[in-house]
Amino acid sequence: ENAMRSPSMSRRHIVVIVLGDVGRSPRMQYHTRSLLEQGHYVTLVGYGGEELIPDLQSNHKKWSVEKNEDKSKIICDVDCIKENLLNIVRFDPYSPPVWLKKYKILRGKLPVGLPLYLLLRLFGLLFGLTYALWYRASKRNKKHFSIDCILVQNPPSIPLLLISYLYCISHTRISTKGEKKINVCRPGLVIDWHNLGYTMFDTSPNHPVKKIAKYYEKKLAPLSDGNLCVTASMRDFLITNFNVKKENISVLHDRPPEFFHPTTLETKHDLMMKLRDEMELFCPELQRMRLEKCSSDDENMTLFTKCITTCDGGKTMIVPQDNQPALLISSTSWTPDEDFSILLDALVKLNSKINENQETDKISFPHLIVVVTGKGPQKDMYKSRIAKLDLNHVSIITMWLEAKDYPLLLGCSDLGISLHVSTSGFDLPMKIYDFYGCEVPVCAISFSCLGELVQDGVNGRVFNSSDQLSGQIYDLFHNIERDQSSKMGGELKFFRENIAGISRWRENWIENAHEIILAACPTEQNNSKEERNSIGNNGDKKKN
Repeated sequence: ENAMRSPSMSRRHIVVIVLGDVGRSPRMQYHTRSLLEQGHYVTLVGYGGEELIPDLQSNHKKWSVEKNEDKSKIICDVDCIKENLLNIVRFDPYSPPVWLKKYKILRGKLPVGLPLYLLLRLFGLLFGLTYALWYRASKRNKKHFSIDCILVQNPPSIPLLLISYLYCISHTRISTKGEKKINVCRPGLVIDWHNLGYTMFDTSPNHPVKKIAKYYEKKLAPLSDGNLCVTASMRDFLITNFNVKKENISVLHDRPPEFFHPTTLETKHDLMMKLRDEMELFCPELQRMRLEKCSSDDENMTLFTKCITTCDGGKTMIVPQDNQPALLISSTSWTPDEDFSILLDALVKLNSKINENQETDKISFPHLIVVVTGKGPQKDMYKSRIAKLDLNHVSIITMWLEAKDYPLLLGCSDLGISLHVSTSGFDLPMKIYDFYGCEVPVCAISFSCLGELVQDGVNGRVFNSSDQLSGQIYDLFHNIERDQSSKMGGELKFFRENIAGISRWRENWIENAHEIILAACPTEQNNSKEERNSIGNNGDKKKN
């Protein structure tokens, strides 16, 4: 076989596939980062679009192999690259023109546009994915490089699960050992279940499309060599309803990586200075509020921080602003499955409640700045609704952040808002884990398995309506002072104490995912379980 093989038995070639914009799939990027840390070759396949996380953006330069006399080691030195571990394959599948959806024939009586559009779209996906997997994913430096395992994100299921499985069985290798022993091996297929694909179709439960999608997913699930899922509820469902073998599945809860952490005051100042113009352009009221705090022409200040000069030697230092606003963050995909109107209605009711109580009780309540991040089809619609609101205690800003700035902004916030509702009832919103990594409590809308992550009154609040959310935000912030570290007290402090110390992605992945992926790889080089375990141990030592 004219195939380039890993120089070390511990090094495998894993292909990680996202049938979507890979820049908007953090979990699969975290898989890629962890596999690289363990010393494996990784090919990351997905659509073009948003930037990757900072650790992967420059990985053609960062992750490389340097060989010494007796073994290989992972280095992060641009000047001494010997062999890149990461290959990034991004493609844009063919998409028919949108007008085709409404095309009709027979004088407008027979709508054929939508079926034709979907058919062309499917063929575009098939061609793009097949070319990326069969040709581009296995090429490194113009040489064929055998694939040991394919790790796919599900959903979407169609056509990714079938194409990946066909690739695996079409690359079956047969070798002989000794006179009679025949060894048959092929690349392994591991499915990372983020959700159930058939539940994503916005149709009735008995619709033929949903039934076919469920049948397709149910038949392909047992053909996998390993499975990862985001909740224990999903694991139980897959075992009971999709006939996935119990020994082939592991629960890999989402966990925040190390770069999600509380933001320091100095970094917060730099970030707010960077975002200040964009925020004030969207909401001019913020500029007026900042200028009211400004005692001179000093522009080196934000609504949250300011730079002062000390008396001893004229040194400058960053300090928190007095009476600074409260910062709330909500990350949304702007799709119908995240009803953003719940948050808007809650903020309108909250604003009215503050006005009413200030007239009678003279309460103390900070101005709320609500930053909504993300991209999606309904964003423009909600932006027009926001522009029509007349709120004097709440400012709402929509923005899209660079990948490196998103965790920093989360680390600056006082409260997170999650509007994610699972279509299957089995997945959990990764955004909540990101908040928890930054030690920021959340208010999250309730659904069936949310209790695996958010316990109401323990590490956050759970709501079912805009009235409940409005009341929760009011209770968390009214008559609450900040401590010396500029953190809010009261219940928010209690929640932060319960969030602190959450486990991180790296150790969680090593414990629950690495062995599943290795076990799915062909064993022609590592035939015994003991050898595979030694591979994992050697890889674990290659961490920072």
